[in-house]
Amino acid sequence: MSIYDSLHTIQLDKLSEVAGGKARLTYLVAQRLRAINNGAQLLVERQPGEALLSAVCREVLEKKIWLEIPETEELPAEEEEFDLLALSTEDAGGLDL
Repeated sequence: MSIYDSLHTIQLDKLSEVAGGKARLTYLVAQRLRAINNGAQLLVERQPGEALLSAVCREVLEKKIWLEIPETEELPAEEEEFDLLALSTEDAGGLDL
């Protein structure tokens, strides 16, 4: 298998589903490739002639790597946002903002 052949076997739809979307997949793969280039070890065995990108994609498919995104606090309701805005303009010393 040549490097180019290994790239043609990547299943983008399945990969993006496993990663949680195309944007998350892109970020995950870019971060992983950067880590490997900085000395991190692959978590799957690289096949002879396999592209590094293909091996990283196999890591994603085998769920050996994933993105952990911290949960964010709930956003305030629109009414609360309005009240906070009103407070901030009052605190501005009477200036019209």
